[in-house]
Amino acid sequence: MSTSPSTSSGRKPVEIRTIRTLLTVRGGLPPDSAELLSRVSRLRKMNRGRAMVLRAMRTAYFLVEGCVAELVQPGKIRMWREAMLFEAVTGPVPSPDPGSTEELLSAPTEVAVITAMSPCVLVEVPHTKLASLATADPAIALMLARMAAKRHTLTERLYGATRAAPVARVAAVLNYLAGPTRKNVVKPREEDGVLVMSTTHELVASGPSQADIADALCLGRATVEKAIAELRQAKALRSFVPGERANRCYPIADQDLLRQIALGG
Repeated sequence: MSTSPSTSSGRKPVEIRTIRTLLTVRGGLPPDSAELLSRVSRLRKMNRGRAMVLRAMRTAYFLVEGCVAELVQPGKIRMWREAMLFEAVTGPVPSPDPGSTEELLSAPTEVAVITAMSPCVLVEVPHTKLASLATADPAIALMLARMAAKRHTLTERLYGATRAAPVARVAAVLNYLAGPTRKNVVKPREEDGVLVMSTTHELVASGPSQADIADALCLGRATVEKAIAELRQAKALRSFVPGERANRCYPIADQDLLRQIALGG
């Protein structure tokens, strides 16, 4: 019986090619560096609502599609979209030893918990192999540095302490999460008025509920609801038509205006 060709690690060449393409397009790696990293990586898909615990110093994950919530502390999350690295960087917890209770209690136990807010695709890499490749390949090291800098900048801009108005903060996070989506629309054909279905592209922030946005920004849910209503009234967000999906979906009507509001304008 014939079988599909695969690599020595059991992965099919198509998976390696997909990872290589994603690391090139999303991660900005040159093809040779993406090839090296793809050889030690795997694809992982997460359905919306699924949570994943990242144990310290074991595995790193590159988010290449979708939106996730990262648990910062109970009741506090940060929302991220693609081209972001997730890993737990604290050392492993030592095995219990009757003679070392104090050492066990003071040992680092940090993990990272991420939850998919939309269907997500991640590239999974063993931590030791990623560290080794980053040491040997400057392009991979640069990509990791860029991602770390991006995370720091976004944390300060979106989730840091600020005196900005709630509507400006909600506008900023929706602008960050927005991405192009395709949608089917029915409209009359110009030449004869016959209704036909066509595909159009629209900028949409999708994934988080209003409660998620409230948790991420440390705002009340009623405050977030009011801010979103203000953004729709200002025509920065598009209002929904009857029968259209409205849950966890925020269509952008005017991104320039949304950015202006986010800056306090």
